[in-house]
Parts: sequence; structure tokens; C-alpha cells
Amino acid sequence: MGTWGTGIFDDDIAGDVSDAFEDELASGADVSTAAKHVLASFGDAVDDSDEGPVICLALAALQLEQGALDDDIRRRALEIIDTGEGLDRWEEVGPPKLLERKQVLENLRVQLNQWPTQHSTSIT
Repeated sequence: MGTWGTGIFDDDIAGDVSDAFEDELASGADVSTAAKHVLASFGDAVDDSDEGPVICLALAALQLEQGALDDDIRRRALEIIDTGEGLDRWEEVGPPKLLERKQVLENLRVQLNQWPTQHSTSIT
């Protein structure tokens, strides 16, 4: 797996999530169904301590772009940001990149917190 930057999609798995999500939408799935299919297609990676956070954050960002954020994805993404889960790879490359990644996540947090939760739906 490769990570080349601090952005949400500056990671191979995040790119794969984006491609799979866009493919689902192109085949006619709605945003919620597309997310469910993506989560299912990534199987055990979703529960992986390294890849899981990347997958969830990518899905949250993709759903925000589509204007349809699932509440479960939103809550999980906020939990990942709050706990610092998945930051190990940026800690390994040093403080400047870690700080950049934390800023990216803070920007995503702001967007997630601005989302009107009363309009979101839940993935079951």
C-alpha cells in the first residue's frame, strides 16, 4: 500500500475506495447503497487498524461530495479523527507530515460536524 501525501485520497486504498464508489454510482446505485457495496467489497480491510480508517474517511469524504452522508459513516469518521486512529504512517515520516495530516482531518471534521445529521441516513 502506498501513501504519497497527507490528503484523504493520497493513499492507494483511498483511491481504490473512490474508484469502487464511483463505479457503483455509475451503475445506478444511490449513495447509501454504493457505500454498502464498497464496505462489503473491502471485507476484512474495513476492520484492519491501518486500512480501515482510510476506507471510512474516504467514504465519508465521498458521501459529503455527493451531499448524502450516512450517519454511521459520519460517526465512525469522527471517532477516527477524535482518537487519532490510523495516524501511525504519518507519525513514522515525522512531525511535519503528521501535522499536515492532522490539519486535513480537522478540515474533514469541520465538514462532518456541519452536516445536518437530521437529514442523514444510516447504513445497516
